[in-house]
Amino acid sequence: MAFKKKYSHFFLAGTAVLTTVLLYYFFDARSAESFFPQCPFNALTGLYCPGCGSQRAFSSLLHGDFTGAVNYNILMVASLPFIIYSAVVFVLNTFRRKQITQKFFYSPLFVKTVLIVVLLFWVLRNIPQYPFSLLAPHE
Repeated sequence: MAFKKKYSHFFLAGTAVLTTVLLYYFFDARSAESFFPQCPFNALTGLYCPGCGSQRAFSSLLHGDFTGAVNYNILMVASLPFIIYSAVVFVLNTFRRKQITQKFFYSPLFVKTVLIVVLLFWVLRNIPQYPFSLLAPHE
């Protein structure tokens, strides 16, 4: 029973990731006619949240435009190695008996560092002066 449950989570996660990738590849979030939702924080305040531009950055990466992705949301692009590492560990742990622990992600230092980086990014990308304006989503 545990065997089936373990693999069902893996295939459910894999299906969700594949569906998301295909959706963002075939329906380009960078186009003006995109049906993807606008950031509610930006719509209400006119300011950029830390995630603003992430959909367009993801779409840019899927279409091979690394520079465009960085221009939309550099923090999302910089976090990709961590996300990929975590995904690889998830896949390996699904198929291995000896589990790999991700102590790095659960250390208080890592959590505090991520919080500080995200908050700084949030504040700095809303300062309308060069070089901070480069952090705001732009083409």
